[in-house]
Amino acid sequence: MNSKKGDLNLNKLLSTFWPAGKKFHSSSINFIKRYQNKIIVIKYGGYALTKNNLMKSFSKNIALLNKVGIKIIVVHGGGPQIEAELKKRKIKDSEYQGLRVTTESILKIVKNILAKKLNKSISHELNKFGRISKRVDGISLKVIEAKIALNGNIGYVGEPTKLHKKTIHEIIKSKKVPVIAPIGYTKNGTCLNINADTAAAFIAETLKAERLLLLTDVEGVLNNNKKLISELDRKKAFEYIKKGTIKSGMIPKIRACFNTLRNGAKGVALIDGRKQNAVLMELLTKQGAGTLIKK
Repeated sequence: MNSKKGDLNLNKLLSTFWPAGKKFHSSSINFIKRYQNKIIVIKYGGYALTKNNLMKSFSKNIALLNKVGIKIIVVHGGGPQIEAELKKRKIKDSEYQGLRVTTESILKIVKNILAKKLNKSISHELNKFGRISKRVDGISLKVIEAKIALNGNIGYVGEPTKLHKKTIHEIIKSKKVPVIAPIGYTKNGTCLNINADTAAAFIAETLKAERLLLLTDVEGVLNNNKKLISELDRKKAFEYIKKGTIKSGMIPKIRACFNTLRNGAKGVALIDGRKQNAVLMELLTKQGAGTLIKK
């Protein structure tokens, strides 16, 4: 009886938060049961963070997963917003292997966009579905210790070294979603800009997450004919990097995925953040929503 009652409750939540996915609801219940009480880390950013309809869809997806008992952690980027601000101020922007070269003046902008604006607005959107989020902005609440990457050759860019797991576990225990800005700090308190994919991957592997989802601005990983590669192993991925099929900002994503799998996360997927309900399609259906990365 309890099991039936539980399924009825899940069906009700699915109908409320994902009416468009009605044809998946009966099979989605099995996926929900598989992920209940498990940690899922989701990297959110790019185009999905610039469109109101996508922000609303993402927030509803996260609210549903939170309400059915899945432990969600959101790590957000803010590339397009940072680029727009740099352009507005006529500050030259460059990258090295997909990482933003971060001078002192760029760091100020990064902190303002990530910690103050985006962290706040993502939390605000989530809280429209109940007070379900907790801001971890990297300034007033810090959880990622880091060291300066590449000997400081690309400025104030950080490589994560330690995660304050206790803080995150306490937030999750209170049934809230930590919304984490990828800002780290060194032992002496220097603030560092961490690539959001790298930060999300580090958090997923440290917490031995069941799944890491990276929302991208493409369908997933594409081949030279712009066709989706539904599954990708390490050997094939590094062949694609060598050939230039996988390039620019996709390189740190792919590297982060394989590091994460090697270091403890159980599964990684790159999904299309431009599509509504992409998170639910990936987690709660057989067909998924992008490229599954395998060892």
